[in-house]
Amino acid sequence: MKKYFIAAMALFIAVAGVMAKPDNADKKLWKSATKRAKTLKKEGWRSNGSKELDVLLYEHYVKLKDEKNQELMVSIEGQTNVKTFNQAQRWAVVSAATLYAQQARSAIMGRVTQEIAGGLEGSAGADDFYAAYEAAVAKEINGELKPSVSIVREKKGGGFDYRIYYLVNEDEASNARLRAMQNAQKESDFARQNAEKISDFVREGFQIEE
Repeated sequence: MKKYFIAAMALFIAVAGVMAKPDNADKKLWKSATKRAKTLKKEGWRSNGSKELDVLLYEHYVKLKDEKNQELMVSIEGQTNVKTFNQAQRWAVVSAATLYAQQARSAIMGRVTQEIAGGLEGSAGADDFYAAYEAAVAKEINGELKPSVSIVREKKGGGFDYRIYYLVNEDEASNARLRAMQNAQKESDFARQNAEKISDFVREGFQIEE
């Protein structure tokens, strides 16, 4: 009887795995999703929702096939003591907006540095612009961060670690950066004097780094 029970459970697990696979799934993406899900599960992570982790990751990878979408991951773990999902989500979106704004600042700094030799006017006031632009981007990008996959891992001492993968659409992000640029102009002579060229830099975008 015990052997029949074990065999039935094995069959159930196998069938459940097959059923979890989306219809007409891209084989390469599905393989990547299941492999990543297996690794995360070994590390103690699980889906923070009703869908299986491999399905969530697969859907995430499909969205990333759109070249205008980029991934931005935030992980709240270690010494940080998270007790509720709402708390984790609030901390995560602030962290994600801050991270994106820092990278947006670095991208603009790099482009401006390249152009200084070409005669950007008032470059001595650039630092004030960078600070104002970073703060404005953090505010404007907040509403453009689209949660895609969130996972949790319980801690032995209580609470949990939290990780979320956002999607950032470049069209929406570009508009957010331009709004930030316009706000930063109010505080920066450098930005006003070089508005056209800096706006071009802002539109160029950048590759988000983890």
